[in-house]
Amino acid sequence: MKKKIGLFMVLMLVLSSLLVACGDVKKETTGENTEVDSYSLEGIKNKGKIILGTSADYPPFETHMMIDGEDSIVGFDIEIAKYIADELGVELEIKDMDFDKLLGGLSTGMLDIVIAGMNPDPKRAEEVNFTDIYYESHHAVLVHKDDASKITKIEDLNGKSIGVQIGTTQEEIAKATIDNADILSLNTNPDIVMNLKTRKIDCAIMEEPVARSFAKANDDLMVVEGIAIDSGSEGVAIAVKKGNDELTEKINEILADAKSKGLIEKWFVEASELNN
Repeated sequence: MKKKIGLFMVLMLVLSSLLVACGDVKKETTGENTEVDSYSLEGIKNKGKIILGTSADYPPFETHMMIDGEDSIVGFDIEIAKYIADELGVELEIKDMDFDKLLGGLSTGMLDIVIAGMNPDPKRAEEVNFTDIYYESHHAVLVHKDDASKITKIEDLNGKSIGVQIGTTQEEIAKATIDNADILSLNTNPDIVMNLKTRKIDCAIMEEPVARSFAKANDDLMVVEGIAIDSGSEGVAIAVKKGNDELTEKINEILADAKSKGLIEKWFVEASELNN
């Protein structure tokens, strides 16, 4: 009986520790000893850092690259995140996650913002706040060069095996608009590219800059010119926890400032050149 009571007490202590830890993630104490959400604008400034969630398999938006012998996450979205952190006067912490886990990270308070080439479609907008659009783009079709003659127009996608990333707008489009398609949903774009290179799928649907980046890096792949797939949204935006309006408005101000200085275009060009 004593062993059972002892085990029960240990379990209670562990659970209590976990609850305290979770509370630490979500709350920050101000100088007046009042608690604020750690993911709010005030909470971010109090803790001295902003936690970015991204999925670093999406060049030129975000990708891994060896710099000075170290694995680094670089890209267009990362430059935007750095600028936001600088404007807020805080450090940037990056969490690299599967794309379909990012919005969950926002909802739990583990992440402060998500910048991951994300389209602000109506379904996602029910879960999170979205900032203004910071980049406009369309989707494209990536194919193996040996199959170039087989896919030249949107109708040619019907009945084909198509690679898409799990949880993306591309996955929804493929499932909803392409007839009799065999959809292969994978966690990362490099996985999709490998399946395309080994001819396990006929094509892949990706954000156009991403598709072109992979085509530049792989001589046996190409983007099908003349096929532009509407994303159903105006472009890509930054996601913030639902109801976190003050932070959303502040980021919109920062984005507008970056656009007015020509920085958004500059960062995109530089990120694209990294993958050449």
